[in-house]
Amino acid sequence: MISRAGFGDLSDILRLEQVCFSDDAWSVLDVIWKLTSRSTIRCKAITEAGLCGFAAAEFDRDKANTGWIITLGVFPQYRNQGIGTALLRACESKLATPQMRLCVNTNNSDAIHLYQRAGYAEVGLWPGYYASGCDALVMEKNG
Repeated sequence: MISRAGFGDLSDILRLEQVCFSDDAWSVLDVIWKLTSRSTIRCKAITEAGLCGFAAAEFDRDKANTGWIITLGVFPQYRNQGIGTALLRACESKLATPQMRLCVNTNNSDAIHLYQRAGYAEVGLWPGYYASGCDALVMEKNG
């Protein structure tokens, strides 16, 4: 089930960030900011065991017709079950912009394939974007 994430999910989201992104994980302050910001769309996927995935999105401050998926993570044991796609779609529908963008680590082939299947195409590269020094692939979806 997909529902709105809130401050009560802080510890689960921090754990998810560490498991999914390790060196590039958001800090506790980053997560608190995104969980309390009025401009951020926050979606969580839950099962009977608890939180299994999280995604967040927001409007581009410079382009009114563009939204950004700013994070999307699913615990490894829940991957390949459609949860990432469901989180992505939930964020897209809540923003309802004609153009969506996101960044993904160039080493994360599973996520890149997920985004390609969802209609995203490569539009740029940001060298050294992540804290780990890895490059970010910029992807975009129109329509």
